[in-house]
Amino acid sequence: MKNTLRIYSQILQLRGDAIHELLQSEHGIAFALKLFLIVSLIAGLGVWGGLPEALRTPTMVERFDKVVADVGEVVATVVAAVESAAATVQGRIERAVETASTEFERRFSNVLNQLNAIFDRFASPRARLAQLLTQRVVSVREIEEVVVTAQPTPAEMNQLLMRSGASEAEVQRLLRLAGITADQITQVRAAEQAAADAAIAELQPILDALSMTSSEFQEVLDQISATPEQVAQWLERLSTTPEQVGALLSRITATPDKLKELVATARAEVERMAPPLGERPARVIRLGGQWLASPLHYANGWMLFALVLLLAAKSIGGRATLPQHLGAMALSGAPAVLFIVAYVPDLSSVASLPMASAVHTTGRILALIGVVWCGVLLLKTLSVAHGFGMWKSVGAVLLALFGMYAAAPLAAVLASLFLVG
Repeated sequence: MKNTLRIYSQILQLRGDAIHELLQSEHGIAFALKLFLIVSLIAGLGVWGGLPEALRTPTMVERFDKVVADVGEVVATVVAAVESAAATVQGRIERAVETASTEFERRFSNVLNQLNAIFDRFASPRARLAQLLTQRVVSVREIEEVVVTAQPTPAEMNQLLMRSGASEAEVQRLLRLAGITADQITQVRAAEQAAADAAIAELQPILDALSMTSSEFQEVLDQISATPEQVAQWLERLSTTPEQVGALLSRITATPDKLKELVATARAEVERMAPPLGERPARVIRLGGQWLASPLHYANGWMLFALVLLLAAKSIGGRATLPQHLGAMALSGAPAVLFIVAYVPDLSSVASLPMASAVHTTGRILALIGVVWCGVLLLKTLSVAHGFGMWKSVGAVLLALFGMYAAAPLAAVLASLFLVG
């Protein structure tokens, strides 16, 4: 173990004698390949940064139960509100609402302001845009602050405009700031309307079973902030069709027992869709598979380049055999342990925004250092393996890149033109 760490340290220091000794024997080349495997697995440990999110994210059954509980709570709240309103003298409701609003403002206004200030400070323009897209009402000033830096798409801009209540002049000014034309907005709205009409037509069996018109159905969807397309997607995920749902609704009598039976049937169907071991164990197993596959993921981007680089090195006088060349490529990945933080997924859902941003930035900085270090080490190992100087190594790398990204595509185009002609 001590000797292995010593050799690894010498490789990182670009020691030509240590590299030459390894590449001159089959045992040394095997050591280089094992080193590449171990370094790749260490770098891949970063994928386990997604474990907290995998464990905390609710399962499909838990999400279903929450939706049912929320619906039950909403129904109970509505019933209690109606009973309270019937028993309350005129004016009592207005005073109660005013008192509740004042109390809420007194207790939570500072917290909400602090949270908004933290988000505005650390959020990226795209994150700020994503937040605005979740709001039901957006002011013109908020749109002005985000359109220039976030560069929204025409579809995103249309959503913001629909929620802003902006005048025609303000709309034109906002479109100029975003670099979007009115024709693009018109096309987006036409496409959205066509998609909504198609989804309504697809859901028509449900509307017929409920004796509901398209406009009434749209009003219901507006209350729950959903679209006809989303309803169609929900049905597709449940492996059912609007015809089947419509037939089921036409046979249901809306009694509490029937509704409970329907909920139990739907929950059983959701449970049946879960993996045999459960969703959370399956997520952990998936993370383990991603970690074990990290050497293959890392080598996949290098294999073609390694073969092209071998041809380029041979063309300028390189003397390395194929095993020696591949061993040199494997040794050049020694600094790849610095990629470990780059493998960590986005932590914004399980950590504070500053912490997630710090991890992301640190990972990118370490990855940049690792890429530069790997590049310099590649030039050194290539030089030692093929028996030429560093400048020839640079030339071989440039020649390989030119062959992959310029000569080969050009040859493919010329061959295609020849065959077509």
